[in-house]
Amino acid sequence: MKSPATIRRGMTLVEMLVATTCTLILMGAIAQVFGAFGTAVSDSRSMIELDAQLRSVAWRLRNDLSGATARTLPPLEVEAGEGYFEVIEGPRGDADGGVDRTSLAPADIDDVLLFTTRNTETPYLGKYDYGTATKMTESQLAEVAWFLRPTDVPAGTTPPVVTYTLFRRQNVVIGYVGFAPFYGDPNANSVNWTNFNSWAKFYDQFDLSAQYQQPLGVIVPNSLADLTRRENRFMHNVAGTIDATAGSFRFPDGTVNPTFQWQATPAPDGLIFDRTKSSTRIGEDVVLTNVIGFDVRVFDPGAPVGVPAGGDSAVVPGDGGFAAATVAANGAYVDLGWNKGPYAAATPSGQRPRFANLAEPMSGLRNAAGPAIWDTWSTHYESNGFDDDQDGTIDEGSNGLDDDGDGKVDESPYDVDGDGLFTGAGDDPGELETLPPYRFPLRGIEIRLRCYEPSSRQVRQVTIRHSFVPR
Repeated sequence: MKSPATIRRGMTLVEMLVATTCTLILMGAIAQVFGAFGTAVSDSRSMIELDAQLRSVAWRLRNDLSGATARTLPPLEVEAGEGYFEVIEGPRGDADGGVDRTSLAPADIDDVLLFTTRNTETPYLGKYDYGTATKMTESQLAEVAWFLRPTDVPAGTTPPVVTYTLFRRQNVVIGYVGFAPFYGDPNANSVNWTNFNSWAKFYDQFDLSAQYQQPLGVIVPNSLADLTRRENRFMHNVAGTIDATAGSFRFPDGTVNPTFQWQATPAPDGLIFDRTKSSTRIGEDVVLTNVIGFDVRVFDPGAPVGVPAGGDSAVVPGDGGFAAATVAANGAYVDLGWNKGPYAAATPSGQRPRFANLAEPMSGLRNAAGPAIWDTWSTHYESNGFDDDQDGTIDEGSNGLDDDGDGKVDESPYDVDGDGLFTGAGDDPGELETLPPYRFPLRGIEIRLRCYEPSSRQVRQVTIRHSFVPR
């Protein structure tokens, strides 16, 4: 029989503390497991949402590109009324600096894509705010611009990651509007500039592709023929000054602002709907946030394709490791002016690179420190009544005279009179006043869109390619 001293009636205090501690440790472990599981689910959901957003943006961009109205065969005739296609390769490029260490953004965040597009199934809609109620207008044609801007953050805040916002500006193209305030104006199809006095105020009311004619003080809607001329396009000539001194083709995107216009701070007047211009339409042109790369590339059949030492993947100019790679083939999507980096234009196939160097000087868009621009251009610069090359003779490329005295009687390669024949006149290619920045056709385009997901700290990229070669 046990003595009363050996009979235990419960747990000691020490045992209770030990049990409680073990329970807390177990609960903490379970909480961590559930927390990690919840974080993983949240991150997965965020990545799924980001992938869906990227697919939506990619579809929208492909849809715009599939309806591009202009042939990518410069130069185009104004009379053909095809609109335009323009690629602006910003001064920053992957080959010039790789990754910007102050942010997650690659160097290529200042490219711009602008063109006219047609949708025969679903018309483009645009705001038409005139009168007592806001109205909408529609057209099968639109002028669109895709570009990045630094993400707008409240003053005094320091974001943990510097990202960019992808904008898509859409302005419907209606050559003749036919109702107020454009209808009934003394100029029949225009509205007085004094009604707005800024592009920001105009675009706050109208999603309409238009040009400002400074000498007349009016805003006139653009047709596709008007947009063939570079000076009439969105944000290209906001001052509306066209004269023989400036020359109508001399409107590179750095003219209005000393820095690259699309990345200037603050944003140029009317470029985006933002709070700095007190717009009532803030965010309407935003298609994607937390973007860290918008790289627009063109297909160059002569661009070298290299293989890194010991590697099994191909690299092209602009990719990491290309400088030390062995060139094995040609033909790739590259940045305009790709050979401004430390590369040799090796062409084992013998194919001549088309977009390796800076733009043609006679385009007025050649700038080693500025953007490289591919443009459909226009033949009207040879018969616009301006001395575009400032040599003292107006339109010598189409005036029928042998202005350069070389005795040649060949038709201008632009065939300005459209007869397709040798006229016996004195015009020849040496008398042209302007040339497209790149005289080669654009066979294809590639857009690499890269986005950062802040909660999971992951990066996703989607690549959109579009061919302009008929199939």
